[in-house]
Amino acid sequence: MDDVVVVGGGTGGTLAANVLASLLAREIDRGEASVTLYSDTAQHVFQPANLDIAFKGAEPQKYIRDERKLLDRRVKLINEGVDRVDLGNRRVYTETGRSQNYSYLIIATGSQADPSLVHGLAESAYNFHTGPWDAAKLWDALKKFERGKVVLAIAGVPHKCPPAPTEAMFLLDEYFRKRGIRDRVELTFLTPYPHAYPSKPIADVVEPLLEKRAVNVNTFFNLESVDSVKKKVYSLEGDEVEYDLLIAIPPHRGSKLAVKSEIGDRDGWIPADKHTMKVADYDEVFAIGDATSIPISKSGVVAHLQAGIVAQNIAAEIKGHDGHKRFNGRINCPLEVGGGRALFVVGTYERQPMPMKPTRVKYLMKKSFASIYWLMLSGRLEWLFNLYFREG
Repeated sequence: MDDVVVVGGGTGGTLAANVLASLLAREIDRGEASVTLYSDTAQHVFQPANLDIAFKGAEPQKYIRDERKLLDRRVKLINEGVDRVDLGNRRVYTETGRSQNYSYLIIATGSQADPSLVHGLAESAYNFHTGPWDAAKLWDALKKFERGKVVLAIAGVPHKCPPAPTEAMFLLDEYFRKRGIRDRVELTFLTPYPHAYPSKPIADVVEPLLEKRAVNVNTFFNLESVDSVKKKVYSLEGDEVEYDLLIAIPPHRGSKLAVKSEIGDRDGWIPADKHTMKVADYDEVFAIGDATSIPISKSGVVAHLQAGIVAQNIAAEIKGHDGHKRFNGRINCPLEVGGGRALFVVGTYERQPMPMKPTRVKYLMKKSFASIYWLMLSGRLEWLFNLYFREG
């Protein structure tokens, strides 16, 4: 019997489990295969909505669903976190002591935003990366803010959703303009990158827009610590910036499972082949999405595309065929610039993102994704996504 185990109930893990259940429906019904998903939470969060919660006051509960209801009936859901995996013996061990053998393993444990990794950050800064409820706390703080210095700092790389910090600056500007107090608020963006966006072609588009909106951009600012009493942030380069309200993109780390299982680096990132997502030396083990050290954006689109490819290749092998699909590094990340306009950061391993004019149509495309996300997780839209992203 072929037992497929998926660890992690985020975008990549949920989609992979559903695609496998669909492709292997006959084998599962015959008792020849199984798909088991381990998730340390019973809830599934649409993470891109954190921006709307933090800067537009959207209701967090609107973007949370019951994980069980998102899964194919053939997927066995176990609401337990996996403590470690034994790759040599093909076995996973949960935090409660449960264990299970696997024929194929997909690790989709994502990344964790961890403010504690920077001295003073956790007690000083608001953020929208640690979850929808923390994003809601930021919204509450913004509503009470009347004048002063608002600083948004990238406190470590890599981090989820590279466009999010730049997008947040545009949304902050728009929010204070709508309140009629933009002239009383100084906005400063602190980034370790040489530009306001990591990719220069995209930076060439957004930097003039930020300048037009009087947003201060401090590049090469590697945040070292925060003093919550003096209300100052300090960089490794010796610079300091004052704030009245601090928003931070916390440093991120990989899964503790990867460290404990000795399959990741000291920060928990798992090395994997950038085309097949196979973990080194193990043809039956895959790592996808934010969990990997693959040099690509940590974004939902990447997790989605990698999950679909891995699921299809595993199903092909179980059916006795050679899996041939490969990930070409496609990214397709939206970046809202205010005024009901957005652009998309589009590229592959071989093609860097190109400049793109922000438009209303792209903004509406971005907004529509919140509605189709839940259906997308079922795997029933894979034909459409494969066509759009031209994966093959």
